[in-house]
Amino acid sequence: PEDISVVLVHDAARPLVPVDTVDAVIEAVRDGAPAVVPALPLADTVKEVEPGAPGAPEPVLGTPVRARLRAVQTPQGFDRDTLVRAHATVALDGEGATDDAGMVEQLGAPVVVVPGHEEAFKVTRPLDLVLAEAVLARRRANDGF
Repeated sequence: PEDISVVLVHDAARPLVPVDTVDAVIEAVRDGAPAVVPALPLADTVKEVEPGAPGAPEPVLGTPVRARLRAVQTPQGFDRDTLVRAHATVALDGEGATDDAGMVEQLGAPVVVVPGHEEAFKVTRPLDLVLAEAVLARRRANDGF
């Protein structure tokens, strides 16, 4: 609806996002950021490679500075008008945006990061389910739900 000014886009594969993370995203948009993503610093070193055939060795092209990298989570928050403009102009030309924040970046609008949370991981593989069950068991024991 036209009267909505803040829009959140959430990846359903992240079912355990804490409420505080959601609140931080909303607050940053309400404070004037056109686009906000929760994110965590990386623990691993990352290598840029030249993709090859599956299973084949891939040559390393470089090592980005880890201190400048973040693992982005959801929900991502947007000023409604910015998100609508991104979907109207960027989504159709297929320039490689992998999320809504990437579409906003392609508009040239700023995207800011707020702290993410380690429990906001994606549940996409069998091991992720084990971890999710452990998080839920801890929450039930500590919070009663």
